[in-house]
Amino acid sequence: MSLVRRSSFLWLLAGGAALAQPCPCPIPPAGPPPLWSGNAEISYLSTSGNTSTSSFGGALEVDYKPAPWTVIFKANYLRAETDNVTTAEQFGGSLKGIRDLTARLDVFVGAAYLRNRFSGIDGLFIGDGGVGYKILTGPAHKLRGEIGVGYTHKDQVVGEDRGYASGRAGLGYAWEFSKTAAFTNDAAFTMDFSDSDNWYFADKAAITAALTSTFSLKASWALLYSNQPVPGFKNTDTTTAFALVAKF
Repeated sequence: MSLVRRSSFLWLLAGGAALAQPCPCPIPPAGPPPLWSGNAEISYLSTSGNTSTSSFGGALEVDYKPAPWTVIFKANYLRAETDNVTTAEQFGGSLKGIRDLTARLDVFVGAAYLRNRFSGIDGLFIGDGGVGYKILTGPAHKLRGEIGVGYTHKDQVVGEDRGYASGRAGLGYAWEFSKTAAFTNDAAFTMDFSDSDNWYFADKAAITAALTSTFSLKASWALLYSNQPVPGFKNTDTTTAFALVAKF
């Protein structure tokens, strides 16, 4: 092989090796999260025969995230019937604004409403504000605690209505244990500053498994415990639900 041919062969070999090397260019970072997102869910159960029962539930969540703000709107509805007689009906909604101060610390303000006449509550209104702190930031585990003060007004089916200054402590946990499944748990403790025996505790746990990029199945369990229930009503209410969820 001549010197010219040998030199040309080496140049071609070097050029092919250079082309085979991975690009040293950095991978561009992922874009910012979408400004709007949310999900809607629906559940239905019906039986017939010796006993006719049916239940319907729905929920909606819309998130708006113009950094450093996050605004979250939630609404839910539940109705159950036995032999064409309504045995349970509940409606709730909330609006909350969170502003990040640092990567972990934030402040929030929010308002919530609950109506559940079968628990003696004609209307429960809560407005509060406070601070939150992200204890775990993921990617698999996320944990955020918050504490705040506000005002609570409760319209009761029986007895006098109540209004009082209140304090609340909450904890929200999310565990993404696979690419298609996650567990969440949100708990909150609320107390009356004028009567330490008047407090209640709420907790909701859920497991969600994705079916497609849009639809998921969700199983949830919710607890509401009131230490001073409306006269004639029980302390504890629980709800178990299975729902189809669509995200957008």
